[in-house]
Amino acid sequence: MYYYTNQTNRIDFTRSNLSWGGDSKGMLNYQKDDDKNDNHTVGLAQAVLAGNMYVEKDLLKQPPYLFQVAGSIKEQNIFRSFIPNRVKRKLPDLTKKKLTDDTHGKRLFEEFGLNVIREKATPVSTFDEIKANFVENRFSAKVMTAIGEKNVCLEFPVNHINIKHETMQWQVETGPILFPVMGRKKSLFDYLPCFVHFNSFETMDIFLDYPFRYRSADLQNKGVLPNVPCNIKLFA
Repeated sequence: MYYYTNQTNRIDFTRSNLSWGGDSKGMLNYQKDDDKNDNHTVGLAQAVLAGNMYVEKDLLKQPPYLFQVAGSIKEQNIFRSFIPNRVKRKLPDLTKKKLTDDTHGKRLFEEFGLNVIREKATPVSTFDEIKANFVENRFSAKVMTAIGEKNVCLEFPVNHINIKHETMQWQVETGPILFPVMGRKKSLFDYLPCFVHFNSFETMDIFLDYPFRYRSADLQNKGVLPNVPCNIKLFA
């Protein structure tokens, strides 16, 4: 049994949500480097297959696409990723021209809310501490890193964690989370949904543009960023 005296606060992802007429969960905190007091909090909803709303039949939109909302009170963004279609049939012109149909950093909803609920949490930093909390499996992480000239802080739930008893190793595999990419416009929503992997507290590997890499095909290393320097805090 481990007893911890260094408890801190973290986001409770099981109860926090963002809403635009419905609820989902996920959170990112974005801090501009040129103003330490300017914290811009952005939420990321879970990805779902888009549906035709409030109809009696044909609930799934055709062609099918993943639908994911990200947003702050001032600006929202929708990621739409069309599913690769292996059925030989005529598709709408939209999918012939492109495989995504995203919006770009503007207010999309008259009512948009971020409901961030915090809870007490315990920092864990050793294999034994991770092992002691493994069965309960309520891990989350906070990552501080630099993107260009900007500092960012990412906070997200851990969906999958592995431990290897023989060698006292551990590894986190989770996502999607929003990861800032400093693009040509350098606007707020130069973000890509991505997966992250890490097995230390100093670096992480990033797979940009979850899940199909439609948006990141032209990025360096085809959107895979290994060994990104960062400071990772793991909570249980």
